[in-house]
Amino acid sequence: MRRQVNYKSLFNSKLVQNYAKIICELTKECWDLGISDSTGFSISQVIPNTDIVIVDKSGTGFRRNKITESDLLLIDIDGNLLYQPNRINPRVAPVNVAVHLEAYKNSDAKSCIHWHDPFTNAFACYGKTIHPLTLQSKLIGDVPCIIVDDREQKKEAVKKGAVIDVPSGLHARQDVYYVMKQVGEKVADILKERNSEFKKHGIAVTHYEHGLFAYGREIEEAFENGYRVFRNAQAIIFSNLLANYPDEKIRRNAGPGN
Repeated sequence: MRRQVNYKSLFNSKLVQNYAKIICELTKECWDLGISDSTGFSISQVIPNTDIVIVDKSGTGFRRNKITESDLLLIDIDGNLLYQPNRINPRVAPVNVAVHLEAYKNSDAKSCIHWHDPFTNAFACYGKTIHPLTLQSKLIGDVPCIIVDDREQKKEAVKKGAVIDVPSGLHARQDVYYVMKQVGEKVADILKERNSEFKKHGIAVTHYEHGLFAYGREIEEAFENGYRVFRNAQAIIFSNLLANYPDEKIRRNAGPGN
């Protein structure tokens, strides 16, 4: 059935181009807000009623997140390349999109955004869950850290000498894909258990020493979930500065207008 799909026409359809426009706008906004940098970024959306995903190409961060619709791709839910409008830039999707895809296969998640902001990444580097502190974060709940050690797992992949097939739509060495696939499978387990939450909001996780993955039903919802987690992590870290601050000073400075 898939062979009958005209992927070029699908990519240029009003529905997909609207997603493409939103993705490009959010990608730039993430850079402007300082929650994305050149160390890594990815964003994707499942096209409704299909197993086809629109996704950015690897290297988005190196371009300061300045992308256009022609910098996006269509891949299937297993990561195979379906359509690439801009052949001048032959890159395919970032390897961490494997983490997006495992969630799509195992939950009602339909969109994902991934970035390396310093506040959520601080928790990821220590392997800590981000518990809700701010009012806005309490809807999303705990943001667990997926403990898969990148360096150790790469060594294991080399040691095993296993033949690892990297899907044609993902940009990666075999050992890197081996790690991301494991992360994705662990994320899928969490999202399966919490799948009912997608009726109201999305879910977010971090990967050990890596970054944040926020999921939603639509890409704008995934962004909002991720941004709430970012601000919550920021509030937690800043609140620690008040740990030894005298209560009377807080009360004295908390009058009207302050």
